[in-house]
This record gives sequence, structure tokens and C-alpha cells, in this order.
Amino acid sequence: MRVFAYQQQAHGASLLNDRAEVDRLLDTAGALIGSVDVELWGTACLRTPHYVEVQRATCYGRLGVPREAERIWSQILPEAPPSARRDVGVWSARRAQAAAAAGEPEQAVELARQSVAIAVTPGQPALAGSWPR
Repeated sequence: MRVFAYQQQAHGASLLNDRAEVDRLLDTAGALIGSVDVELWGTACLRTPHYVEVQRATCYGRLGVPREAERIWSQILPEAPPSARRDVGVWSARRAQAAAAAGEPEQAVELARQSVAIAVTPGQPALAGSWPR
């Protein structure tokens, strides 16, 4: 529960434009993940690869540091397993938003296209480069 509490507090701090607090809270959450009892909680923080960094990239996008959000998304998305198809769609949309904010309209459009392709094509694998163009 503490991992989720810190994660939610970090999102709140991002709304208040407090990057230092976002990083502190997410670093604290990340340090706790290893102690989560999956048998008891079975939580997303253990099922989702790079859980804390997903939260950080989302917060960075909200904080207005899109290049840093993009750096994190570029590490997370290529490693997403096929079972994370829905997540990849959401993350691609968030990455598209960061690209647009960073002044990269072509990349934003391509990422948005990928996100939409995932949304309208149920059951298809969501690996980088597998979306229709």
C-alpha cells in the first residue's frame, strides 16, 4: 500500500509542479517494491515492468519536462512484453504528448498513430515496430 501511496503523492506533487518531491516520492516507492509480498498483494507494481519509471515519465510529462519524459519512455516501451499491449497503447499516447510538447510533431503523430492502432485492433501484439503504418 505504501508503494501506491507514494506513487499517488508523486502524481499530486507533479500537479503542484514540484519535481524534487516527485523524484523523492518515486525513489522511495522504488526502494519499497522489493519488499512487496506478491502472494498477499499481487500488485501492478510487480506485474508492470519499470512500474516506478512509468510513473516518473507520466509525472515528467505533466511537469513540463517532455525531453526527460521522452528519454524514460524510449527506455520503457521497447522492453514492454506482448502481454502489456493495453499499457503500451496508453504509454505511447503519453509519449506522443511529450513529443508534441518537446516540439517534435512528426514523432508525436507517429506515436499517436501507434496508440490508436493498438486501441482499434484488439488482440494484436503490441511490440515496437509492429503497428500498421
